[in-house]
Amino acid sequence: MNVIEAILKPTDRWQDTIRGRLRVFALDLVNNGKRVDQVPVFSGAPRAQELVDPRQDYSGSLRPIPEGIYKIGQPEEHPQGDWGPGIGRLWIPLEVLPEYRVNNRGDFGIHLDSNFATSPGSAGCPVAQKMPTLQTILGWLFAKARPKWLVVDHGQGLLKARGYQYLNFARNPAGVAGKPWLRYPINNTRRAWLDLIAWAEGTGKHPGEEQYRVMFTHKLFSGYADHPRQIQGSGRLRSDAAGRYQFLSTTWDEAKRALGLPSFSPECQDQAALWLIDKKRGALNLIDSGIQIESALNRLSWEWASLPPGRYGQPVRTYAECVQFIRSWQFGVLD
Repeated sequence: MNVIEAILKPTDRWQDTIRGRLRVFALDLVNNGKRVDQVPVFSGAPRAQELVDPRQDYSGSLRPIPEGIYKIGQPEEHPQGDWGPGIGRLWIPLEVLPEYRVNNRGDFGIHLDSNFATSPGSAGCPVAQKMPTLQTILGWLFAKARPKWLVVDHGQGLLKARGYQYLNFARNPAGVAGKPWLRYPINNTRRAWLDLIAWAEGTGKHPGEEQYRVMFTHKLFSGYADHPRQIQGSGRLRSDAAGRYQFLSTTWDEAKRALGLPSFSPECQDQAALWLIDKKRGALNLIDSGIQIESALNRLSWEWASLPPGRYGQPVRTYAECVQFIRSWQFGVLD
């Protein structure tokens, strides 16, 4: 199945205009993680080009379109245009998804900046300076496999907070630009289960990125080149488990081979955990359902000893605790 995405990201390039400088944004068409086309666009008004957390943005700020995910509507004709704000005769509506509507700014649209020469920029809409740019975007939308969503990524943290990851041609684990890496997308539900495993295993008590560097007995390792492969002891127990999801080195090697993972980085650890959930324990469809929590726990408890009902004689979390954890995520308590 092809995953077609439109991704809008800021660049470090600027264009001088009669009203001030405008940042150049790159609008990419991405197919299964590989960029297949790119056009430059502008967004926001000159002197209002600051990129902020959308939760701190507000109506009338004239800043660039806020970070988030937008549904791309069908292009609409506007025969008369609206020459005041520079909207030409064509409008491509963008409707922000509810979970990313975190301020009182309205919806946006992609259009031609018809009065760029005299009043460049926009009130936030992504705009094309020239007609060929808009025609290229229209070509994407009228193709057989069209992008249905626009991912706006300014690096301000909202996408991460909502647990969303997209296939990124520029950041595949091997670092090979243009080479797709078909990984498991991580939505809110999957992030909740990854957090549950870390919480149950005890690594979740560590702050931030440190969770990915925890070994058995909570000692920390340094560097992500590979699994540390260091046996640690506590009482009569000995283990080389490491990482946020406490991978044994043998388990890690299995996932690493299956996914072609080049390192033990946090991103690769997330993918390996999802691979274990999916391919080794057959529980990905259960967690994706959002309701089959006990069934998923029964399967995953064979992989993670801390999950109920407990398979290996070690301390475990209860079903009630785990259900409450997942429900809290689903209802936004932990968001």
